[in-house]
Amino acid sequence: MEDLALEGLVGHYLGGGEITCCTLVKDDLFIAVKSHLMVYSTRNAALLHVQKLGSSEVTGLSPSPTNSQQLLVTSRDGSLSVWDMTDWTLMRTLSVGSSVSDLLVSRSNQNIFLVTRNSESGNVVTTIQKHCAATLEHKSDTLIIKKPCDNFQISSCGNFILFTRDTRVRVVNTCTCATFTRFTHDTDLCSVTLHPTRNLAAVADVNGRICLLNDWNVKGCTEATVQHWHANKVGGMGFAPRSEVLFSGGAESVLVKWLDGEPQFLPRIGGGIQHVLCPESGDIVVLVTEDTALHVVSLNTWSVTFKLCNILKRPRKTGEKTRTTTDIACTKSDVLFSSTPGFLQVYDVEKREHKRVVDITNQNQSTGHIRNKALSYIDITHFRLSDDGEWLVTVERRDDGFVTPENRLKFWRKEEKTEYTMKTCVDPPHAKLTTSLSLGITTEPTAVTTSTDCTVKVWGCGDEEDSWTQRQVLRHRHGPAYSSLISGDGSVVVVGYKGLVVLYGTASWDVKAEVPQSVGRLDQIFLSGYYLLTSSRDLISVWNLTSLSLCWEVSANISYILALPDKTFLAFVSRKSVTDAFLFGVKSAAPLAVHKFVCPGVVEGACLVTREDGGEMVVMLNSEHELYTLSHTAPPPLATSEREHQDTATIFTHLLKISSPPAALPELRHNSTATVASSVLNVSSNALPPLSAICANVLSDFLPQKVVHSN
Repeated sequence: MEDLALEGLVGHYLGGGEITCCTLVKDDLFIAVKSHLMVYSTRNAALLHVQKLGSSEVTGLSPSPTNSQQLLVTSRDGSLSVWDMTDWTLMRTLSVGSSVSDLLVSRSNQNIFLVTRNSESGNVVTTIQKHCAATLEHKSDTLIIKKPCDNFQISSCGNFILFTRDTRVRVVNTCTCATFTRFTHDTDLCSVTLHPTRNLAAVADVNGRICLLNDWNVKGCTEATVQHWHANKVGGMGFAPRSEVLFSGGAESVLVKWLDGEPQFLPRIGGGIQHVLCPESGDIVVLVTEDTALHVVSLNTWSVTFKLCNILKRPRKTGEKTRTTTDIACTKSDVLFSSTPGFLQVYDVEKREHKRVVDITNQNQSTGHIRNKALSYIDITHFRLSDDGEWLVTVERRDDGFVTPENRLKFWRKEEKTEYTMKTCVDPPHAKLTTSLSLGITTEPTAVTTSTDCTVKVWGCGDEEDSWTQRQVLRHRHGPAYSSLISGDGSVVVVGYKGLVVLYGTASWDVKAEVPQSVGRLDQIFLSGYYLLTSSRDLISVWNLTSLSLCWEVSANISYILALPDKTFLAFVSRKSVTDAFLFGVKSAAPLAVHKFVCPGVVEGACLVTREDGGEMVVMLNSEHELYTLSHTAPPPLATSEREHQDTATIFTHLLKISSPPAALPELRHNSTATVASSVLNVSSNALPPLSAICANVLSDFLPQKVVHSN
C-alpha cells in the first residue's frame, strides 16, 4: 500500500462538533474543533492543513511571541503544548495540573498567561498563571479568584488583563497583581474585544448593547459610551487595526460596522455570527457563523468576497427535518456537492481550493434564536451536472408535515465560465415526491425524473437553448419508479420500478426490454457494455442484456457504487464505523481487488476526477459530510506497446495494490456503454430473447401485455 494516498479535503476527521476557538495568524485562519485544528487561507478559502492536536478539547491557539513558526496550544486536560508549524511536529508539552480555559500571550514582554479553573468545595476557582514563553517555566500566579470569570483579554503591552464577572468589567495589573473594577453594567456581559494598538475596549451584553471604554486600564475611570442596534446577544466583535471602527455581529446574521457611533449594515450573512476577526492587513473581516461557515468580507466593496460552507457538519437540532442530498458530481477537477441546506458548493480537489457556492433555494437564511426551534428547510434532494459542466439540474423539496409539500425542478446554465443562472423552474414537476433525477443527451439535452405518483417524465431543452419543457410522460403497470439512467449515447433510458427494470428506446419511447428484480426498490442503475448493473442497500446484481439472464449477484452492506471504465466498478461496503472498497468486473462475483478502510464513516457518494496531469482519483463523500480522495502518489509507468484488453481490471486494480485473479479471463473487446447500448437495444422487443424461454416456470406471472402511455 506504499503508493496509495488517502487524503481528507473538507472537514477532515471532524464530523459534528462546536468550534472551541479560532485565531488569525497573518492571513490564515486557525480553527479548533474538539481536538483538531484546521488552517484556512482567508484569500482563497483553501484548506491548508488539518492536524490532530491531542486527545482533549482545544481551548486556546496563538503563535509563540518568541518564534513566529511555533504555535502554542492549550487544552481542557490542563496541557500547554508547542507545535512547529513548518512540519507540524510536537516540540514539547507542559502540564499545569488544572483545566485551561483561556490562553493569553504578550508579545512585548514574551510572557504567557494561562487561565485555569478547578472546583474547591463546590466553588469554581479561577487562576491566572504566568509562564515564560521561551521555556514554558511557571513564574507566578498573578491572580486567584474564587468566582467564575469569562472573556479574558490581554493588552498589547502585556501589562494588563481585562475580564468580566457577571455585570462587572475587571482589570488586573500583571506586574503588581493589583485589580480594580473598571465598569459596572446593569446586565450580564457576554463579549469583549480590545483594540490591537489603542487603549480602547468594547464590551457587549446579552441584550445587544455595546459599551465603549476609553482608557480601559486606568483606575478610577468609569465612563462608557453605549451604542445599541442588536436585538439579541452579541456573538463577536473586532476592531479594525488602523482605525477605531468596530465590527459586531450576533444572532441577527447581520454584520454591523460602527463608525462614530453610527451603524452600517451588511445583512443576510446566512447564520448567527459567533466570531469576528480583523487581520492586520485591514482590508477584510473574517466571520465564523454558527452554521459552520467561513465568510470573508471585503471592506473595500463592503460585500462578502466568498463563503466556505460546512467547515464541519452542523448537528441537526431536535425536530429539524431534512432530506439533503448526498449526490456528488464533478467536471475536470471541480467537485460539486451539497453544503448547508439549500446550497451547493464547488471545490477544486486538486488545488484544495474552495471556488464558489451556488444558492439554489435562496430562502434558507435563518437567525440563531430561530434555529434553536424546529425548522423545515428547503432541501436539495437531487442534482445532476452535465459532462461538460454547462447544465446543472436540481430538485428541491420542503415538507414540514403540516402544509402541502413544495417541490421544484430547476435547470441552471453556466455563464461567464463561473456562475450558474437559473433558466427554467418547474413548480411542481410531479404531484408527489420526486425519487430520482438523471441527465444526458438524446437528440437534445435531456433530463428524466421519476416519482411516487407513478409517472416518469422526460424533459428536453428547447430550440431557444435555455428553455426546458416536458417531452414525454411514461407510465407502467408496476407503478412508482425509484431510479433512472440515460445511456451514454442517449438511445436508451433505463427506469427502475418496483421489482422491475424497464429499458425504453428514446426514438419512439417504446419498451425494449424488461428485467425483473428480486428486490422491490433499486438505489442505483448502470449500463456497462452488454451488462446491466443494479444495486440496493444489500445486493448487487449484474444482468446480461443479450440474453436477459442474471450473471451473478452478491449480498453485502453496500452504501454506494461507482461505475468505472472497462466494465469495472467500485462497491463501497460499510463495516462498523469505516468503509471498505471492492473492485468488481461485470463477468464475475469474485472481486478483482479489495482495499480496507478507504474512508471513515459511510461513503454516500463518489465520483471520478481527472487531474491536470492526466491521472485519475476517486473523490468520496461520507456520512459526516467529509471529502476524501483515493489516488496514486507514484503511479506505475504506462505500457509502451499497444495491447488488447486482457481483463477487466483497470488502473484501479493497481491503485488498490491487489493483483487480478491468476486465472486468465476470456479476451474481451473494449466497447463503450454508448455504442453497445445503441447496437443492442435499438431494435424491437421481439428481436430479443423472450423471458419465457429463459425462466418460463418462474416468471410467467410477470409477463402480461406491455402497455406504454404517452402524453
